[in-house]
Amino acid sequence: MLKRVLPLLGLLLTGCPNKETVAFSVVADGVINDPANKSLRFDLLKFGLDQFCLEMTNRGAPLKLGDEMPTAGRFFAASCQHQILDTEGRKSLVVQYSGTGYGWTNVSGRIGFEASGLVEYAPDFQVHEDAMYIYFRPQEVDASSFKTLMVESSVAKTGLSMTQIDPDEVGTKIVRGQLRRGFTVIRYNARGETDFSMGLIPKGQLPEKPYIVETTNRTNLVNDTTEVHSGQQDYIGSFEVTEDDPVLFLTAKLDGSPTVDVALVPKAGSAQMLDQYVKAPGAATMLMPPVLQEALVQGTPWQRSIQLAQGSYVLVIDNSDRLGTSAPPARPADSPAHVSYLVQRGEAD
Repeated sequence: MLKRVLPLLGLLLTGCPNKETVAFSVVADGVINDPANKSLRFDLLKFGLDQFCLEMTNRGAPLKLGDEMPTAGRFFAASCQHQILDTEGRKSLVVQYSGTGYGWTNVSGRIGFEASGLVEYAPDFQVHEDAMYIYFRPQEVDASSFKTLMVESSVAKTGLSMTQIDPDEVGTKIVRGQLRRGFTVIRYNARGETDFSMGLIPKGQLPEKPYIVETTNRTNLVNDTTEVHSGQQDYIGSFEVTEDDPVLFLTAKLDGSPTVDVALVPKAGSAQMLDQYVKAPGAATMLMPPVLQEALVQGTPWQRSIQLAQGSYVLVIDNSDRLGTSAPPARPADSPAHVSYLVQRGEAD
């Protein structure tokens, strides 16, 4: 049953330092892409690997029922340590992580969980035109654990008890299985724009995205689709705003539900909400005033730009009666909202 609860536990890398861009400018693509040049290739990768844990703890990794399915939950790393092993016979990245998250299925409703693990990856990359495809192939999954913190549905709780199924044991097996898939990060330019996907994406191919974005001076932070069921929320980000790029540009479109609320919340406030959401049934309450809060209407494109103080912000999508003015249809009818969203960062137009 919990096989559908956590089908994806991804580790997220979203941007590398600019030093490797300089290195690439003086080395031909054919030399870089040659697998025989292991030392050169690993030296270039280390520029980005140093940022691995920093980015992993800053962003929530999406959980999906399939590679082309909308997001059905997220994992948020609270701690992460990494070690680069660079010897003649072993060039790899060892990551130890722990954190919390949530997922939704039609059997259990929402569950909240803790997860931790120790994974060794063999990183590699290929350069294609202006993009860098960074591959993380798992070498060993030495340990992984999964602890259920909350099962929202009382019916699901009873079913687990009667069948004597240990959700923690099942969840651990699922986490280990997903980590063995590895993942791909595609970096497009010196601004650090990236795509992330579980598994290995062939060079030259791209993940499916809801929005086609023309080249602009804005940095694309995320371009994806999420599914938020009745009474549920989703926490997207966080997104860093800087003095040089103080504006977030938000684009969204709603399908499947009449209305949902969206709120842009400072990261400190969203962290308190997320802790509620992972540990207790029902939607979380707003504990800090949002910097933006509006309703999405089905089928109506929505775009906003907002200039912000330097800091980190999280986009909350709410399909409950807890935030804002909208509310889903009364239960037992479920009205899952499908929200396509694009978040960009840049200067004021």
